[in-house]
Amino acid sequence: MLTPDQLDRRTALKGVTLGAGAVVLQPFVNALAAEARGEAPPPRIVFLMQGNGLWPHHIQPQGIDKKKTDRLVDRPLADLELPDPISPLAPFKKRLGIIQNLSHKISGGGDHGKQYGALGCFNWRRGPLAQTIDNALAAANPGPIPVVGLGVTPSPETVFINSVSAVAPKRPLPIVCQPEIAFQALFGSVAEGNAGKAFQARNKLLDWCRSDIKRVREELPAMDREKLDVYLDTFEQMRARQDKVAALKDQLKANVPAIDKFNGKVITERFEAQCALAAAALASRLTNVVTIDASPAAYYTWKELGVTVDGHSIGHPDRDKHCTPIRKFHAERVADLARRLDAIKEGDGTVLDNTLIVWMSDSGEEHHGFCAEWPLVVLGNLGGKLKTAGRFLQFPKYQTASHRTIANFYLALLHAVGDKRKSFGEIDPALEGLRDVNQAGALEEIMA
Repeated sequence: MLTPDQLDRRTALKGVTLGAGAVVLQPFVNALAAEARGEAPPPRIVFLMQGNGLWPHHIQPQGIDKKKTDRLVDRPLADLELPDPISPLAPFKKRLGIIQNLSHKISGGGDHGKQYGALGCFNWRRGPLAQTIDNALAAANPGPIPVVGLGVTPSPETVFINSVSAVAPKRPLPIVCQPEIAFQALFGSVAEGNAGKAFQARNKLLDWCRSDIKRVREELPAMDREKLDVYLDTFEQMRARQDKVAALKDQLKANVPAIDKFNGKVITERFEAQCALAAAALASRLTNVVTIDASPAAYYTWKELGVTVDGHSIGHPDRDKHCTPIRKFHAERVADLARRLDAIKEGDGTVLDNTLIVWMSDSGEEHHGFCAEWPLVVLGNLGGKLKTAGRFLQFPKYQTASHRTIANFYLALLHAVGDKRKSFGEIDPALEGLRDVNQAGALEEIMA
């Protein structure tokens, strides 16, 4: 039964008129209208891929014996202390999940990265052999843009890469590595066609989008305005950057605070900008699936974080003191994504309530990952469709009874969004016939 408030809201939304910014705003207004009709918000999933391994001891809570791997360990995170490398995630402990000992050897072993094999379940040396899990999830849970692929590379000149995501066999998804280009691709379509000629100057384009969004904000019901504020913030950041650059002209010096995270020469700023774009794309419902691939930065020297040793050297002895600042920076990016999504109200909760962030490495557990274990950090629970929040799960080790795989995890994600398929990717032959090892089923321990 519709309440008077819902009726008023639906009437108001029907009366919202979209002008020049229609292409930017239409998905957002459609989302508000769907919410007003009582429709459940879509589940969203973010994959954040890093390189050089997500080392198991860096995410292992204190007090848990990593060597006891003959049975399932299932503990509430509330009773455990997070290790220092992922301490930035402590504010989200109730929504955090840590999963250890899932294997992914079918992706290949001993190499620096598994590329498409990480999000697919096949050997990485075979290239984009099949659809990867992000695109499979998008097919089951479609948005205007199926998957938004954003990349972080050492060189600010790299425009896009083909790396970890495949739409279909031999069809890699381009990963956009320049935030400025990604911004234009996601939100710049308002300047296409005949109208585009009048708005080639970036300042005019940004002002055009921003003014139309502000006008629409005034037409929205009060309860929906603050949702649009977060969406508007991306445009404000871009326009503010332009204003600051114009004011400073050639007077910029090394000690001036960074103002250009969308077109920064510094990798940490580009990483932050890509996360901001990911949150904006999800909040506006332009997409329900985002893949952020930072694995190409695996062997970068993170001088911005005070690290003077390159990533390849970090992967060898005496490495923790160098790697921990990098690991913390990645954890901060996960926390930043979560904060942005949690700031946007949706239904009775926030966008974060309907989201799952999956932080993993494209090379499993190590610098040269052999993938007998593939550590995962997840944040969120897809609107209650998963039981990952506030849990530490450590499965029996590889080739022992009741061991589970990354394929089982991926199947759980698919089942959560309505795709009930029984298998995903290829089977690990070394696990065939082992007691209580089922590679063709969802990871039941995390299903709601």
